Amino acid sequence: MHPTTNLLIVHYGDDWIRGSEACLLNLLDSLSTNFKPVVWTNNQVLVHELTAKRIAVYSSSFELINLQQSAFNVKASVALYKTASAIISEHNVNLIHVNSGAPCQWMTLVAKAKRIPLLCQLHSPYNLHDRFTLALHSAQRLVAVSHAVAKPMLDEGYPKQHLTVVHNGIPNIDLSQPLDVREHLNIPASAKILVSVGSLISRKGFDKLIQALARLNSSQDQHHLIIIGEGSERLNLIKQIQSLDLNSRVHLVGEQSNVSAWLAGGCDLFVSGARSEAFGLVLVEASLAGLAVVAPNVGGISEVIEHESTGLLYENGDNEIDSIVGAVNQLIQCPETCKVMASTGKQVAKECFSLEGNTSQMEEIYKQLLEDGSNQSWGAWFSSLLRPFTTFFRTRFLPESKAVRGAHEA
Repeated sequence: MHPTTNLLIVHYGDDWIRGSEACLLNLLDSLSTNFKPVVWTNNQVLVHELTAKRIAVYSSSFELINLQQSAFNVKASVALYKTASAIISEHNVNLIHVNSGAPCQWMTLVAKAKRIPLLCQLHSPYNLHDRFTLALHSAQRLVAVSHAVAKPMLDEGYPKQHLTVVHNGIPNIDLSQPLDVREHLNIPASAKILVSVGSLISRKGFDKLIQALARLNSSQDQHHLIIIGEGSERLNLIKQIQSLDLNSRVHLVGEQSNVSAWLAGGCDLFVSGARSEAFGLVLVEASLAGLAVVAPNVGGISEVIEHESTGLLYENGDNEIDSIVGAVNQLIQCPETCKVMASTGKQVAKECFSLEGNTSQMEEIYKQLLEDGSNQSWGAWFSSLLRPFTTFFRTRFLPESKAVRGAHEA
């Protein structure tokens, strides 16, 4: 390995610090001195954060990226190729890390032409259209944050030996100064407090949690729900809260810089209403804060929360509100079980989802890539671009042929 590896990280995302941005910042904070990073991104909030950390950063609009594009933008592609080449030359880049699928549209071509090893880290699952148009199969190495994210790529024939699942890790959190949420929000001592964290968007399912709270409070029991986060669904959630007469029971507290202090500040249970979830980093935070978790069995959540061990998983579907209510009641009414799950979850989070472990795995993959070099032939590279299409065509239109071949092989 080079004494110092000059690492180019290319990140695409909206102007916020959420899952993939937080994971990138954590990685940059914990990388060993063997790696010297430079970041290229369209995210202006991330640019500000990186500048404060004195990390070299370049900003572009990434005009090429359009997940619904109907035609290839040659001019934008050439411009991005030239910018990438200039950054690589200026910083003598040895290795490329694409921190989301979108920049693969041009970065795998750059890496191939410059003979520089490249890995792409997938923080969410991509549909067939995006797997094809973003050229995800052309990445020399893939890192997925969960097996759920990895599955579509493997199903389409991406080489298993070139794909590694590396679960996200979070740094040790300071729980020495928890926030007294009861005092802060004037919640009675007898009330049970449910808490959830995430962007106020439909995918996070906060509307389902509010429905469940209404059901929980249909008896004389008192339950309060704290929702930490901000987003486009705020007004719709407020209308729902008002229509269910839950103004005093649901607390939309917005974005908070000290989420861990809130989680550890006297809440009884963490609940998630997610309709989909690639990994569920906030569930790890909740476990580290000492909370048992109620969450849906979707995406990568079951890789974070073990049913009846560190929390309860429910199935999304027609009876999901009943399932949420049942799971919450089960843990609220059995405090000893809830306490044991919380304790187990905290231990698992420390052992399996530490930032140190995550960074160590990533650095090992970096080292493997540097040792292997970039030796894929152009023919193999072009062939990989078509893999999603050929797999879809074969399984959709030639099912009988596939079955016949399988019978003959057997």
